[in-house]
Amino acid sequence: MTIDAVALSRSLTELRELAAAKLAAEPLPVGKDADERIREDIERYDLKAEVADLETKGYAVLPPGKAAPMDFIDRLRDAILTAAEDDESLNLGPQSGLGHTVFHLLPQDRVFEEALMAPAPLTLVTYLLGYRAKLSQMTGLVKESDAAPLAVHADHSNKLPAPWPSLAQYCNINWICSDYTREMGPLVLWPGSHRWGRPVPADLRMAQEHPEMEVMEVERGSVLVWHGSLWHGALPRTAPGKRVTLVMPHVRDYIQAQELYWATTRPEMIERNPARFSTLVGLTSGYPWIQDGPPSIPLGGGITGSQFE
Repeated sequence: MTIDAVALSRSLTELRELAAAKLAAEPLPVGKDADERIREDIERYDLKAEVADLETKGYAVLPPGKAAPMDFIDRLRDAILTAAEDDESLNLGPQSGLGHTVFHLLPQDRVFEEALMAPAPLTLVTYLLGYRAKLSQMTGLVKESDAAPLAVHADHSNKLPAPWPSLAQYCNINWICSDYTREMGPLVLWPGSHRWGRPVPADLRMAQEHPEMEVMEVERGSVLVWHGSLWHGALPRTAPGKRVTLVMPHVRDYIQAQELYWATTRPEMIERNPARFSTLVGLTSGYPWIQDGPPSIPLGGGITGSQFE
């Protein structure tokens, strides 16, 4: 199959132009303005306790109703299950510890755009990665009773050379669409491990039951957020039924996202969302480019000096 590189380049340029127009009308804050905006948003969405947990534990839990109302969680779960039924691609499968994995959900239903733009989780993403954070992947996990445990790892592994910086380069958002109990194969997190800045050693990769691990028994509608250096895994699922989760890792602007979103972003998606949406799908980054070289349209930017830019 031959790709029409000229048509692809033209399509990307049109999307970038739409994104640039949005960004001109709604510029991202930089410098002291970025510092002030994130403080205001932490106050507005009552996230001081969650920010403290991110600093000390490396993760935070938004309780049911804080990120979105419960009817939204029902819509999200239904959309993931529908996508899983229609999914004919290769997925990682139960032996991976993740269950049935459905990749690249964002273009499939408006509810996924709403999850990406939900203010409280996005504020925590911004606190960790700045206003130019990008969505790295959006994956649905449907974990049934045949799912193996998920090996203990950190999300920075295989993406950044160790030792890792103290500032997060990657963070993860998990929307919990079914109750997490020990029998249902929940996440396990090692509090404070994000401060070590190193990968999980081989002898701890299957240490899901280690006494330092916290089993995340949380209710449907919770949202978990964690730093990319945090050690975590998951228990096997032994109960009948399905554990449904939406996984939304993000990266800093200069790190390559795992999924290529501009290739499937439609103009109406840009038009109906705030300018921040275009940044999250990578349309305001200086790269990648195709055969035409770097984009000639302005993509925003500003004076550096804040970790929140």
